[in-house]
Amino acid sequence: MPFVTFTVRRGLSATDKSRLSEAMLEAQVAAGYARTDLFHRFLEVGQDDLLVDPRFPDYATDRTDRFMVVEVVISSGRPTGTAATIADEAGRLFGERLHLAPQDALFVFNEVDPNLPRFPAASIRREATAGAKAVEAR
Repeated sequence: MPFVTFTVRRGLSATDKSRLSEAMLEAQVAAGYARTDLFHRFLEVGQDDLLVDPRFPDYATDRTDRFMVVEVVISSGRPTGTAATIADEAGRLFGERLHLAPQDALFVFNEVDPNLPRFPAASIRREATAGAKAVEAR
């Protein structure tokens, strides 16, 4: 279950947020996730709250005020290349659909233990079902 946070400067339109989210979801699907696996949030910050070097590591042109950080939390143990597939495909789609230059999107991936609970209600249901089966077995 990828959990994606887009950190953007204030003023991004609802339409652009929707386009970014749709492109990101398509990139997730390309990496093997279900289309219904949609957990995206947008954090808008002020101009002075997102400071970046204009050309690091060695871009020929400066980043623009459209620069964003795309943080993706995924479960560890995914096939090798999952993060690269998401970043490559999302970057391509961001460029095609939003005319976003490659230097204007920084992808950051974090892996978490897949056994950590994510949906407490689902965990409770699993425990209740397991408990009921144990009682039936007696």
